[in-house]
Amino acid sequence: MKTIYKKPGQRLNLVYTDSDSGKETALTNVTIANLTDQFPIGVSSVGLGGLNLIVSEPVMNKLISLNPNGEVNLYYYLKSKDPMKTQQDIENMKSSKMQVNNRFQTKQQQEQLLMLLTIFTYGFITLITLISVANIFNTISTSVSLRKREFAMLKSVGMTPKGFNKMIHYESIFYGIKSLLIGLPISIVIMYLIHLAMMNTFSYNFTLPWMYIFYCFTTVFIIVSSTMLFSSAKIKKENIIDALKQESI
Repeated sequence: MKTIYKKPGQRLNLVYTDSDSGKETALTNVTIANLTDQFPIGVSSVGLGGLNLIVSEPVMNKLISLNPNGEVNLYYYLKSKDPMKTQQDIENMKSSKMQVNNRFQTKQQQEQLLMLLTIFTYGFITLITLISVANIFNTISTSVSLRKREFAMLKSVGMTPKGFNKMIHYESIFYGIKSLLIGLPISIVIMYLIHLAMMNTFSYNFTLPWMYIFYCFTTVFIIVSSTMLFSSAKIKKENIIDALKQESI
């Protein structure tokens, strides 16, 4: 999101806030020379609602003189072709006050953690999806098999193959609608509970992922329709008289 609603040439009023007493001290005004959305070396994001101000050394000295109680930290930023060796060389220096922050190593650790979480998350989602699809296939196949006698009776009184297919299609639609009417409200409640849990770390509005809901809506009908058509295709090949004599599978 946009951090500052200012244009080059306009001025900023700088204020120092004491963290202990909460007292605010007016420092000075600075004129904005330019705005950028890229980080030069040595500049990192200060977080949500924060603003990085890059000034010249004379301006910085003036700000320090206006606020002698302000805390000033010095950092050295180095580019290296071998970051791990550079870190080791710095740590071997006899300076207990120097602390090393290897951005390359941090990035590697974050990428490894992200990859681990991604594999675990998508692996879990894939496993649950396969179990759900297998459960749907088994339930519908068993239901269709148990209704062999019913289907044979309908065919014996004059139901045409076209009418049979039409009935199967309607049943697929009703199965899909019923599952969505139950599943989607439960999913929305779970998403909202996850949103409430994440609010302790992030601040954002609750919105529904309509695109993923559409994907879910489409996938449910594809799975249910495919299973119904596959199961009914085996029934079409059976003899009507044999199916009418059959009491149970």
